[in-house]
Amino acid sequence: MAGSRADVAAELNALSDKGQALNTYANHCTYTLYASDSGRRHFRKSVVKKYLGISSPQMGRFVIVTAGPPGSGKTTLLHAQVSKLTDYRILDADIVKDYLIEQALSDGIYDHLLLQQLTDGHCIAPRELAPLVHRESTALIDQMRQICVGRGENVVIEGTLTWSGQGPQIFGELAASKYTSVEVFGVEIDKATAHEQALSRWWGGRQRWASKKDRLGGRFMPPGFIELCYSGTAQSVCSANALNMINLAQSGAIPSLRVMIFNRDPSGAMKQLSSTTYP
Repeated sequence: MAGSRADVAAELNALSDKGQALNTYANHCTYTLYASDSGRRHFRKSVVKKYLGISSPQMGRFVIVTAGPPGSGKTTLLHAQVSKLTDYRILDADIVKDYLIEQALSDGIYDHLLLQQLTDGHCIAPRELAPLVHRESTALIDQMRQICVGRGENVVIEGTLTWSGQGPQIFGELAASKYTSVEVFGVEIDKATAHEQALSRWWGGRQRWASKKDRLGGRFMPPGFIELCYSGTAQSVCSANALNMINLAQSGAIPSLRVMIFNRDPSGAMKQLSSTTYP
């Protein structure tokens, strides 16, 4: 059917290709657009201040790190497994993306894109601009992580751990700030289910936006980003990178580290597959 979920997803995916309007590295992405803009530096400082004002975490030098493909249920798992999440500063780049998208709406820099109609008869929704703020949101959340870790706050570092260098980078920052305990929660999910979950979450948001029940809509995840989480082996690269944190811990730079891997089946049920600790 024209205008079906698959049709609209295909349109957005094409727009995210290299050289296209929604590509992460487009010259009009906010990271590049404002590269030498002094006013943008003031705005970024305001974003950091606003985000850090959301919560008041404990100063215990405890850290939780998440790993797993988009849509695998990492946030749901945390709420089920961690009894006092309010003691932690949750560092989530998706929240920062919303701040940046709201500012883009205010500034009107993407009005021409927001007028582009897709096959379901509706235009591009604001959160579908997320690739254009991705690099700036990542830079800001990295900055905030360094601030919070430097203070010794309890933090939840939300992410996928798709990039093999991210675990060592985070471990090094935590060790340098004398953190004492790290827990890594990894979620395994089969590739087909990961794709379906990401599509379902986005499409539901788009439909709410189209019916004026959500100001920003759903965040579309290009399939290629999910594919990066899988290397053809039975285990996702996210879990492999999570488990590698145990190897890093052998240095003794952080006194206690535990990696727990869970499996999410197509019904959404979670089952713990393994728990590995150091020492």
